[in-house]
Amino acid sequence: MHRAGDTANTLHGHGRPPVRLIWLRLASSVALLACGMLIGGLVAHFGFERPALEAAHAKLRVVERERASLQERVNESGRAAVVLQGQLLVEESTRRGLESALRSTQEELGRAKDALAFYEQLIPPGPKGAVTIRSLDAERVGPHLSYRVLLMRSGSNEKPFQGKLQFLAEGTRDGEQVSIELQPFLAGEEEKNDAGANELLAVELENFQRGSGVLAVPPGFEPRALTVNVLEGRNIRATRRMELAGHD
Repeated sequence: MHRAGDTANTLHGHGRPPVRLIWLRLASSVALLACGMLIGGLVAHFGFERPALEAAHAKLRVVERERASLQERVNESGRAAVVLQGQLLVEESTRRGLESALRSTQEELGRAKDALAFYEQLIPPGPKGAVTIRSLDAERVGPHLSYRVLLMRSGSNEKPFQGKLQFLAEGTRDGEQVSIELQPFLAGEEEKNDAGANELLAVELENFQRGSGVLAVPPGFEPRALTVNVLEGRNIRATRRMELAGHD
């Protein structure tokens, strides 16, 4: 009997595993399955998500570079705006200075016109439109003659007088008394240009005109007196004569 029971117990113990062992195996299998799923998930994540992350990072870097470029353009625009503002301030100051100078010039011109009107009242009246030489001054400058002349025209005239100046010098050359027409002194290539001389001698007179220049004196000629004529065509409209210094 005892052996039969022992045999039965032995058969029972070897024929079916204990419950604890079953649960242990089951837990191991679940753990292995979970590890496999985790590993698979990680592989899928790095296999599929990483390229997307790298692409996103690349786009982010491009956006950062574009942002930096735009910021630099904004900074340059700001600096240009500062420079333009400074230029505007300078131009505004220059404009105000020019306006002030223009007002001063206009005021001076007004005073000059008033003075001219006053002196015209003191001048003996002549025919309307008559041209007169109010002053003439000349002096030796090296081998040449420097001159200054003031022309005036009486009355109010709608059309300006147009003519030219003529300078005649009286003096000696080679011991003889001669009269020579003097021309403006032109330096360099202008010496051969008659148009330049005619321009310097031209007269366009409304009320008054000042003229000045240098007259060329021929070599060997010693001028003693100078006469200036105002010509209209070939007609002499005004004339004035003066003795040169040292020959009175």
